[in-house]
Amino acid sequence: MRRIGPHWLWWLAYISISLVLLALTSFVWLDYRQARNAQNTVLSQDLLWQEQGLRLHLQTNQNAIENLAYGIAANALREEDFRARADSLLRASPEMLSVDYVNSSGNRVWGLPAYSSRPQSLVPLEDPLLLEVLDGAATLGYVLYSNVILAGEPKVPQMMLVVPIFKGTVYLGSVLASYALPAILQQRVPWWMIQRYDLSLLDGKGNVLAPRDAHTNFTGISRAVGFEPLGHGLKLRASVRHETTSITQLWLLGVVFILLVSLFWALRLLRERMRQRQVAEDALLDEMRFRAAMEDSLTTGLLAINTSGHLIYANLAFCSMVGRTQAELLGKSSPMPYWAPEELSVCAGAWESLLSGECPVSGFALRFMRRDGERFDVRLYSSRLVDGRGEHRGWMASLYDVTELKSEREALAESRKQLLTVLEGLDAAVSVFDVDSGVVRYRNRHHSDTFPLLADGECCMWPLLPLGGVAAERQDPVSGRWFLVQRRRIQWVDGHVAWLEIAADITERRQQAEDERSREEKLQHTARLVSMGELASSLAHELNQPLAAIAGYAAAGEEILSRDEQHSVRHILAKMGEQARRAGQIISGIRNFSSRRASRSEPCDFAELLAVPMQLLEPMARKYKSRIVLDLAQPLPKVMGDGVMLEQVLFNLIKNGMEAMVDTPPMQREIKVTAYASKDCLEVCVADRGSGIENPALLFQSFYTSKPEGMGIGLNICRSVIEQHQGHLKIQANPDGGSCFIFRLPIVLS
Repeated sequence: MRRIGPHWLWWLAYISISLVLLALTSFVWLDYRQARNAQNTVLSQDLLWQEQGLRLHLQTNQNAIENLAYGIAANALREEDFRARADSLLRASPEMLSVDYVNSSGNRVWGLPAYSSRPQSLVPLEDPLLLEVLDGAATLGYVLYSNVILAGEPKVPQMMLVVPIFKGTVYLGSVLASYALPAILQQRVPWWMIQRYDLSLLDGKGNVLAPRDAHTNFTGISRAVGFEPLGHGLKLRASVRHETTSITQLWLLGVVFILLVSLFWALRLLRERMRQRQVAEDALLDEMRFRAAMEDSLTTGLLAINTSGHLIYANLAFCSMVGRTQAELLGKSSPMPYWAPEELSVCAGAWESLLSGECPVSGFALRFMRRDGERFDVRLYSSRLVDGRGEHRGWMASLYDVTELKSEREALAESRKQLLTVLEGLDAAVSVFDVDSGVVRYRNRHHSDTFPLLADGECCMWPLLPLGGVAAERQDPVSGRWFLVQRRRIQWVDGHVAWLEIAADITERRQQAEDERSREEKLQHTARLVSMGELASSLAHELNQPLAAIAGYAAAGEEILSRDEQHSVRHILAKMGEQARRAGQIISGIRNFSSRRASRSEPCDFAELLAVPMQLLEPMARKYKSRIVLDLAQPLPKVMGDGVMLEQVLFNLIKNGMEAMVDTPPMQREIKVTAYASKDCLEVCVADRGSGIENPALLFQSFYTSKPEGMGIGLNICRSVIEQHQGHLKIQANPDGGSCFIFRLPIVLS
């Protein structure tokens, strides 16, 4: 920005005005300070005079009180004389509230005013502060003043004068004089002091004692002096009410100040006016430069054409676009040098439409040519060119190089075509539908062939999956086939949120899974039958014992009946029933274990689950001379699952453990079954003392066995059962030798 005249001239004018104002202000300030110092001197003199008067008056009263004490000590005063002299003293000093003679015990003997009970306006004789000063006077033996004591309603600050009475060295008591501190200001300060100053009594901490409405903070002249013999930091403070200032000087200062401020303001307005004019000129020049820079920095080509069809303006972007200078283009008319020869008719038609004002809203799609002959595509828009006076001067055209955009659109169209080809070739049903209304936005060929639309635009797959679900298996109610439906939110091409849903036909896979489950159940049933075959001889022996016992008991019963001994018959019949029930339990356990039935899930007691395998394996344990040790934590929670399948797992694991300990010394043949609750599951461990497993990785494979007579399906079935119960069966080495089979079962949550 250009400078408005010499800069130092404006500062010289401002500094001159400021110096004049500073000189006048300094003169008034010095005069004010002299007047203030004079007031301060007068205040100090008046305050010292008042302080001397208060001190003299209080000392006179103290002398009179001491005379009363001397008279009492010399037995020269009677009660009438004491009251007469006290009355004279109270009349001469209205600020004195009472004069009392108290004995050494603190009891009042004589005094004025006379009363039967001490008035509330006076300090009680048992007041702690009064008792403290009485003890001090009796101990020290000279006159003392008490601290400030608040007494009466409302509270009035008072101070007690205590004159001790001694006869020889014997303390007889004290003469007390009570002063009302507010009354000291009212009675002992002359009227001219009250009119001229604000007076107040302060304690040692600066708190106001009297009067009640005295100000605590003063910005004017204020002084305080202490007046003894009261002591205790009592001070008399005086503050000047009105400070005298020369009215003429203030008026003079005000008038000169206003004139100087007006002059300063006039100079500021003049400079601001000149600055605004210069700013407007600079802004206009900057605007012209900015518009030129803005037009030159555009990547969009701009053309201006007059009414006769000649080019009158072309920005740098357009010149760079066609590879020519402004001098080569300005003044040119149809045909333009940047029109491609093969597009002359198209460009000429667009030019005529532009001059006639018939440019479409979407503009013209044209192909131009650069200086080096390279072709490029543009999109041209035009509008009327109207100047500031509203006159039509021609037309304004803007051009955009759309070569890359056109290529990208073609590539995008090709990609979309390829994507549609891929989607149409998928075997899965793919659809896109609106989140709120369910209206289909897209579906591939497989979806159209598989799912007919229930209504115009409404997709039949909408009820197959709950809103917000990710994946689920659903059955089509129309065809009865099963589909794995996967759904996720996407943003569609129009910006709206939609569901992308892919449905894959899993009917054959579910059928295969069902067949596999059926084969697994048959295999489990076969394994149980094989186990029963292995235990047949042992179970036959077990059943033979109770049946033989029943036969023996029956023969004994017949013999006893022949002798008519009814009591013995009852005992024998009870034994027969017990043996029959035992045989029935064995047969029932074999039947349940080997029966074929559908799988079910129900709460089971783990201790009851162990009962059947323990009963069935008892003969084998005696045969192999093995011990089964149970270590079950108490209490054990119930587990959720199929009881028979879990019994088969326990049966197989314990049975395999017994067979693995064939080569183990009989004293060490022990199978330990441990169970304890862990968080939300029951952890079970079956540990044997056998030779261990050589290939743990192959142990759970079908038809793999380390026993000569084994089928290799027992552990595979165990693992399948545990996995069906949402658990996992693993094996690890037993620290005491052998193997540990560990699995977990879900517990029933209360």
